[in-house]
Amino acid sequence: DCLHVPELGDNPDDQEVMLYALGREQAAMEQYRSLANTTPEGDIRDLFEFLANEETKHKAELEKLYYELVHSGGV
Repeated sequence: DCLHVPELGDNPDDQEVMLYALGREQAAMEQYRSLANTTPEGDIRDLFEFLANEETKHKAELEKLYYELVHSGGV
């Protein structure tokens, strides 16, 4: 989970784009978790927890795609 988010520049390759996307999903997931942990119980906290879980799913999907990309020789 320790990803260096690359500068995309003018012509990023597939791996750079995927690493950037993974980093953004991780950051969003952490932000929503933090907000959920500091919000009183109720609808808003439930919303932040839902959003954190959605970002976790997105990250897992991207990780799967990244693995397939890297191990297929696509980068």
